[in-house]
Amino acid sequence: MKQQFMKSTADNFQTYIYENNRRIIPQSAFINIFRPGGAELIATTSMSIGADGALSYSLSQNDNNALGINYKAVITYTHNSKTFYSTLFYDVVNSRLSKVVTDEDIIVELPQLKDNGWKIRGTAQSGSTTSIVDNELKRYDDDYFTGGLACSVDKDETRAVIDFESATGTVTTEAFSSLITANEKYILTRSFSKEIQRAFEKIEERLSRLGRRPHLILDPYDLREAHIYFSVAEVCKGLVTDNDNLWWKLWKDYEKKADDAFNQINFKYDYSEDGLISGAEANAGINVITAGRR
Repeated sequence: MKQQFMKSTADNFQTYIYENNRRIIPQSAFINIFRPGGAELIATTSMSIGADGALSYSLSQNDNNALGINYKAVITYTHNSKTFYSTLFYDVVNSRLSKVVTDEDIIVELPQLKDNGWKIRGTAQSGSTTSIVDNELKRYDDDYFTGGLACSVDKDETRAVIDFESATGTVTTEAFSSLITANEKYILTRSFSKEIQRAFEKIEERLSRLGRRPHLILDPYDLREAHIYFSVAEVCKGLVTDNDNLWWKLWKDYEKKADDAFNQINFKYDYSEDGLISGAEANAGINVITAGRR
């Protein structure tokens, strides 16, 4: 979904460039931004390029001083001595629809997930203060554990997982108090943050197809039940194998539960776009089934 920035608030515009399904690191990048309607907001200026290829530009409070849909950012970048262009759109809003679903909500809804890759126990082959290395972890995809937790059983310390590289079986973490050594026991707790995000984007897309702007729904708890079900469906989908019908069935069951919950939602909608629910709006809840008809 599009990036959204709060009105009169400084923030960071950021994006990545992909080629052949992989992030690239451009040699240079510039951004030119236009307001909705076409007036130039920011003349062509350079962007910062992170070590992982992240392109970023700092938007000031003044840059975000006017509400609007579809600000246009034109990015010019150089890669392998060739120049390319990318156009992205973003919004400036009074409020942003937030996520109120956590990993624990997913496990509470479907406890079987505890036994299917949520927690991994192992023995390190090597490591450092900020890494755990184990060839047994190579069977998991890149970033499988990113965003989760790493526990050194011997140290009785738990740290956030910053990155996971499948090719080397390396988990990168926030710093432990001492080196992770060979034969040290560890527990990795996976995060479902990617599945939660994908489910959130599905909800935003559905709302947009109904002609409703997600940022004008001011109470995220109106969507919470459907968001949990969509998230569980995404997790189950990722566990489907050719010879196991259990996760396929759970995936489809939770997709139906999510659809049913979504279609029964009555959400509060900020018609006036002032960031508040007041007056007539307080009694004008919208059912998603009829939202597109209003």
